Amino acid sequence: MSTTLHPQDALARMREDPAVIAVRVIVAADACPACLALAGTYDLDDVPALPVEDCSHPEGCRCFYEPVLAEVYP
Repeated sequence: MSTTLHPQDALARMREDPAVIAVRVIVAADACPACLALAGTYDLDDVPALPVEDCSHPEGCRCFYEPVLAEVYP
């Protein structure tokens, strides 16, 4: 059984978590130009939607969200 969340569900959880201060869009090394253009860190209110609609990679959009945390504890 897979526990992978749909990207928008993952983003919703990140927005609800007070420890998350921003979101990074992570792209594959061989990503298409549309995905490469979205790589970076975004404010919680400005995160682009995934999967990337204009993705032209043969395997489809493989981008994912990564939380940026206010603090990291050991």
